Amino acid sequence: MENSSIKIDIHSLYEILQDNFSIAFLGKVLNKINNIEAKIAIQEFIIDFSPVLIYEAYLFLKSNNLIEENKFYKSKELKNKVEEYRMITAKKKVKESDYIKSITEKMGIILSENVYDINVISSNNQVKGFNFAEYKKREEKEFLEMCYSTNLEFSKVTFKELTGISEIDYNNIINLIIENKTEDIEELEKSLAGNRYSYKSSKLFGDTNIQDDDKFFILYRFNTVNTIIELKNFLNKNKIVIDTNNGLSINIDKFIDKIIALEIDVLGRDIQSLNTEFIKNLGKKLDEKMLNNKKTKAGENFYQLNRKLRNNIHYSKIEELDKDIYCEVVNLQEEYLYKVHNEMENNMHFSLDEEDILMNKFFYYCNENNISEEEIIENYNDYYTQYYFKKYIDRKLWCGVKIIE
Repeated sequence: MENSSIKIDIHSLYEILQDNFSIAFLGKVLNKINNIEAKIAIQEFIIDFSPVLIYEAYLFLKSNNLIEENKFYKSKELKNKVEEYRMITAKKKVKESDYIKSITEKMGIILSENVYDINVISSNNQVKGFNFAEYKKREEKEFLEMCYSTNLEFSKVTFKELTGISEIDYNNIINLIIENKTEDIEELEKSLAGNRYSYKSSKLFGDTNIQDDDKFFILYRFNTVNTIIELKNFLNKNKIVIDTNNGLSINIDKFIDKIIALEIDVLGRDIQSLNTEFIKNLGKKLDEKMLNNKKTKAGENFYQLNRKLRNNIHYSKIEELDKDIYCEVVNLQEEYLYKVHNEMENNMHFSLDEEDILMNKFFYYCNENNISEEEIIENYNDYYTQYYFKKYIDRKLWCGVKIIE
């Protein structure tokens, strides 16, 4: 770090360390997971929040003259992309979103038509997620890998600066934590694991009367809410706290609580902007559950207290709540997320019938035989008819070139 003689609040630096260490830790957890859908769920979480942490850390360090822009970002393009993804996670609303419109157009989603236009990740008919929110982000693999590398490097540098512990000892600490949580990691994997199925959005929402804005709200927000709930359950089983020699600590629980506070703020923006019956009812139920909770001191001030935790993302001033109030806020956060999750689940229906099973076998066959999406679209009626009757496809002249099996 540059200009290390400048006096700044040590709590802010520890908050930066805590957040980036937590992302680095989740990256190590990811490496221990085998199920591809569980991996994607955690990757998507990191993709969502990594650029936010990088952006906020840069602003804090720059404002305190601890770093120069050209030494932090390798290019102007990279800086702009970090800011763009930070906006997508922390600020973008579902209502009239160009970002969501672009995903919808790219995926060919038509909510009212009888077409296979989405992927549903499911286990035992329980929905774990969709391919909607992740769809465009997967095109930015190199950038997103860079973000995680930045979080990892941040955590190593700040760990050494603040504690004097070497990179070797840092690696030993994080590896020891992973080793001691093997069973919990297996449980986390089971909670996020599933299989991916091609499905119709019209069928998913066929038994409800909710509007299109509500459906996109569910498609876009469900994955993050579901993954955060499971990560919180995972971290609740064994608290991960690293005490240091100056009396401060790294607490991964506090990281996830702050992320939940941010997500609640994001969901709240949607609830305020979407003027639909489903969303208005959801907002009313949440207010009743949070603000009218007479069992807690935090209840009537929940949203203000949650906002204080959320604002710790900025690092300039770290809000410390009274211990009892903090515990109440965290419990209410969980109730909030579960309520949103349950209301989403109650408005979707997933069950595979014979047509769904055959269609998924058809798509798997095409994938295994390197038949591209473009080729499927060009020859869909022919290919699907062949597969339906013969269970294989005799590929023909396509784009003027003989396809050799």
